[in-house]
Amino acid sequence: MDALTLPELLYFSFIIIISYAVRGSAGFGGVTVPLLAWVMSLKIVVPLVTFLGLLSSFVILRNNLHHVRWPALWRVMPYCVIGVLIGLYFFKTLDAHTLARALGVFVTIYGTYSLWLTWRPAFNLKIPLWLATPTAGTLAGFVGTIFGSMAGMFFAIYLDLQKFDKATFRATVAAILFGLGIFRGLGYAVIGNYDRETLTTCLLAVPVMLVGVWVGNRIHANLNDVAFKRLVAIILIASGLPLLWR
Repeated sequence: MDALTLPELLYFSFIIIISYAVRGSAGFGGVTVPLLAWVMSLKIVVPLVTFLGLLSSFVILRNNLHHVRWPALWRVMPYCVIGVLIGLYFFKTLDAHTLARALGVFVTIYGTYSLWLTWRPAFNLKIPLWLATPTAGTLAGFVGTIFGSMAGMFFAIYLDLQKFDKATFRATVAAILFGLGIFRGLGYAVIGNYDRETLTTCLLAVPVMLVGVWVGNRIHANLNDVAFKRLVAIILIASGLPLLWR
């Protein structure tokens, strides 16, 4: 954090507030890492986002634990652990530049796909739960470990197949991300990524994150789903493309 200029520090605070307002309103979010990667190394950003994700999920669950569908959580968590272990290997071995480019490719493709879906007629995905559960869990564990905040979209697909209502969806995805965050956080600690600089950044970011979650909680009941999805998709595309040339 000491290396950030004042404009970069203001940018950092703004992104944290916006990102966790998104997470507070929907239960998950995926824009934090690619946007912060502009001013910080992914080797700091990813453990930071894991730490903040744990706290934000706890805040969401504090008053919404009764909405969690526990069977959906227990079914997917073992596969998340497998994905985390695979992701930790690549996170340890790949350099920050390679991770940034890989993240750019990933979020640009996903952002484009998400934006396209907002203009497509609704359709019912015929994916059996026995196939969706291990696929979503393993991919979420792997991608979340490599890219920090991108796991939620896989859980969103997994839960959407089960047709949960809005409150149940939000609480359950937050609970799953909380469990995944514990595994990832322990993994980063084991491979030495929570050094003094990262821990200092985490502590300084907590008050800003809490502001974002508070804002998100206030707008949760009044979301315009289509506009919200388009905004997130555009942000993903806008943040992913420049990372390709970092």
